[in-house]
Amino acid sequence: MSMEKFRLDGKTALVTGGGRGIGRAIALGFSQAGAAVAVAARTNEEIEAVADEIVKGGGKGLALPCDVLRRDEVVALVSGVENEFGRVDILVNNAGGGCPIVPFLELEEDAWDLHVARNLKSVFLCSQAVGRSMAARGGGNIINISSIMGLGPHPLRAPYSAAKAGVGALTQTLSVELAPHNIRVNAIAPGFIEVARYWKQFPNYEQTVRPARLAKVPLGRMGVPDDVADLAVFLASDASSYITGQVIRLDGGTVTTVYYKTEDSRAEWW
Repeated sequence: MSMEKFRLDGKTALVTGGGRGIGRAIALGFSQAGAAVAVAARTNEEIEAVADEIVKGGGKGLALPCDVLRRDEVVALVSGVENEFGRVDILVNNAGGGCPIVPFLELEEDAWDLHVARNLKSVFLCSQAVGRSMAARGGGNIINISSIMGLGPHPLRAPYSAAKAGVGALTQTLSVELAPHNIRVNAIAPGFIEVARYWKQFPNYEQTVRPARLAKVPLGRMGVPDDVADLAVFLASDASSYITGQVIRLDGGTVTTVYYKTEDSRAEWW
């Protein structure tokens, strides 16, 4: 076995939602593996910081602001990466986000539309724009970031759960449609990944939510963004050249059929 198969030298990657958390870790991981990396998000300051970190580490980094819910901006994003690096070999659809805890019968239509768009429409728009370019060049690699919340019921977070389930189905469908173009498509479904910006959603996170979540992880620890980045590098590399159409759980063995009741009697799953 050649360890060179795990390298990304000579490849160009585009990571959406690349300014923080999981996206940032993936972008840095790709750079360390040898890829030129473009990071995209709406917050320019964050992606500039990631691109600067890549450059200071000796890599090639590019920051491109983009609202991935707007087709015109996505098309411009792909053109921007191609103008700078020549092509996009790897796309990571990481942009998205969770939604407030709301009972289904109280859910507003606008909230449904917003969170499904953030987590599913964004994958459609970016995959189509980049996929067309990849098909014209004869190949590529798309990695979608889903969630274990899309692999089973997730009470009180219906839009997010439905959208992430859709990401899994879209991943499998695209893997078949795009295979003739030599484009592989896979998804990562993370479990409990500790990202600081999410902690603010939960009062007394360290005292209540974290212990409840940790108790559901057989490996006995929470995940970190680098765990996702490590798997993303593998899926982006030639070491995974015979893998496509997979939704890979990255959850420490989390059991997906138990839930935690918060103090206000609203269920917080996973």
